[in-house]
Amino acid sequence: MVCFCKDLDLASALPSAQRDSLRVDAPPPQLANMLKLMKLNANLSARADLNLAELLPVDQNWLTANIAAQAPNGTLPSVLPPRGGPVLSLAMRLAVPAALFPLDDLAALKDELTQAILSLEEHVMAQTHSISQMPSPSFRNLALGAHMTLALRTQGLCPFEVMEMELGEAMTMGDAGTSMARQDATLQFSRRLPGMRLPAFGLPLPQLALATQLADLASTTAALNKPPLTPEFIDQLKRQFAALQNFPVPRMKTPLALLMAMAAEMADLDAIHEAFGEDALTPSGQSRINAMFTHWAKKRIPLPLPAADLQSQFELLPELQDVIDGGQTANMAGPALMSSMSAQMPPPPITPFLEVIAALGSVMTKLMGQKPFGACSACEMAF
Repeated sequence: MVCFCKDLDLASALPSAQRDSLRVDAPPPQLANMLKLMKLNANLSARADLNLAELLPVDQNWLTANIAAQAPNGTLPSVLPPRGGPVLSLAMRLAVPAALFPLDDLAALKDELTQAILSLEEHVMAQTHSISQMPSPSFRNLALGAHMTLALRTQGLCPFEVMEMELGEAMTMGDAGTSMARQDATLQFSRRLPGMRLPAFGLPLPQLALATQLADLASTTAALNKPPLTPEFIDQLKRQFAALQNFPVPRMKTPLALLMAMAAEMADLDAIHEAFGEDALTPSGQSRINAMFTHWAKKRIPLPLPAADLQSQFELLPELQDVIDGGQTANMAGPALMSSMSAQMPPPPITPFLEVIAALGSVMTKLMGQKPFGACSACEMAF
């Protein structure tokens, strides 16, 4: 049973009250440049494109031939669909909602969606009068800067610590575990990069397409907790999705687009607090963030065109292990993949609604440190 009224404290979870008073500068492009340079630096020691070029067959026909060899009586489409075909793609979309709602029991699904909608409208939307306003430019700047800061920290560099180190300030504002030596080495790398000759991208387009297809397949089966991909399993999914085709979409006072906007804004707020601290929306927090942005805006961090071009190609690469896992799935589940890829399976009309409810519940769970799932005593009495 999904419920959104278990002691929700949305006053601290939504930035609407403080949003209009924010005065946060736009993050300087130097932060994005440094992130690209650092990721490029990490890839130079172990080039994923070169590893994939050695691992993969020469073209994308391998996947079609592999599936056809295991299921010679089937007919594949001329262009293979991503993620293992329509059935598996839809299964991945519904994997999270399926963990919350009984998709295989339509009567129970109707009851639980009714419960969730009433709880959502009465206990969540009633507290979000200003959520319909678009986020201010300052809030968007704050969210973008937060995501950049978190991404840089994962690479071993905290923008706040760099500023402190260079200004000689004693007060700590960033992640104390970041290595100063690593930061200095990365900044030195950015200065040397214009004079470096970078190797060309080593993965031809057919191999890149195959790698992407295999990685999609791996992520799909992972979302399904890696079930045995058999024709029987695909048939079971087809029956379940066919039953959902005629399931009526519940009516709500709040449009789905507004719910998704609220979920996205709450997720941004979570990133802001993680990157900048719980006081990020206060005047002192905004002053600290603006000081860091200003400091980085003065840096000379080059992003030469050859490096930018190579980085853009790196960003298209899937994870090596995902490609390997997808290849193993293709080698073992040809008949099931044939059945999924040759099926016509449009998403049931209820699909977007289930995704939105699941996304909202997920971000609320993370942001408030509690699970809003499970009917409270008030809901049980109401029914």
